[in-house]
Amino acid sequence: MNTAPTLIPHELIRASAGSGKTYQLTNRFIRLLYHGQSPERIIALTFTRKAAGEFFAGILTKLADASVDTKMARQLAKDIEVPDAKSANFRAVLRTLIEGMGRLTLGTIDSFFRGILGLFPLEFGLGGEFEMM
Repeated sequence: MNTAPTLIPHELIRASAGSGKTYQLTNRFIRLLYHGQSPERIIALTFTRKAAGEFFAGILTKLADASVDTKMARQLAKDIEVPDAKSANFRAVLRTLIEGMGRLTLGTIDSFFRGILGLFPLEFGLGGEFEMM
């Protein structure tokens, strides 16, 4: 596992339902963590709560499986394009993720923007309390 963050460019993944977005997103998220990005610096947004839950569960499952199973570790290492990654590396990434869970930004697009509006209501011309429609 790399301790200094590696520069991995931003990426927008747009694709139709059933095309493997969750697979791509979970691998990308794990790759970013593996290369030293802190969990709170990664934003992953979807349209539905169900998709966000599946996304988070997929990350945890892949890391947990790879941390105890060498075959799964080899497959995940291949998927995230880090062929020399081992189970111990994935255990360390899993620990980093679990320790940073309270600071994660994994959710829906509307909840993300609601949070932004909640932080700066006056700057957006809103009164103290507002409702999303």
